[in-house]
Amino acid sequence: MDECIPKERHCRDYLAKFPEELLVDNLGTHVLFAAECLVAGTVSWEADGMQLRPLARNLVCSLQLVRKVLREQSLSQASSCSEPVRMALLRFDTLFAEFELSYVASLVSVKSPEELYKQQEIVVLFCETVERALKLGYLTQDMIDGCEPLLMFTIPRLAII
Repeated sequence: MDECIPKERHCRDYLAKFPEELLVDNLGTHVLFAAECLVAGTVSWEADGMQLRPLARNLVCSLQLVRKVLREQSLSQASSCSEPVRMALLRFDTLFAEFELSYVASLVSVKSPEELYKQQEIVVLFCETVERALKLGYLTQDMIDGCEPLLMFTIPRLAII
């Protein structure tokens, strides 16, 4: 996908919502395995499984189509990315992103866009507070660089004021 559709890939901004411990190199492999298990019926969730199963079925079918199209292309013209391959990859990438978000959201608490926005607003507020406190001489750069405990309690209080 990085070679055939690098600029057309589905947006992965939703990864910012995931807990950091889930953002590992093999997350995609785990997600595909979960989809195949859901389709095969070897794994079942009570409520979420009913919503995830159709997404998983679409994803697995799309993966099978990508494999078929790639196999056909490799027998005829191995060097270029044909239009059928490109279209199959685009569909797979979109379905994978949809299933990945739904699957992870069913396993762990995922922050809503509103929660992320509020968190970003607080970060900006704290940054502006530190900047203003430095200008007014309430803090020194050494205090910030040293991460003094008293300072860590002071910044939120200054932001509130």
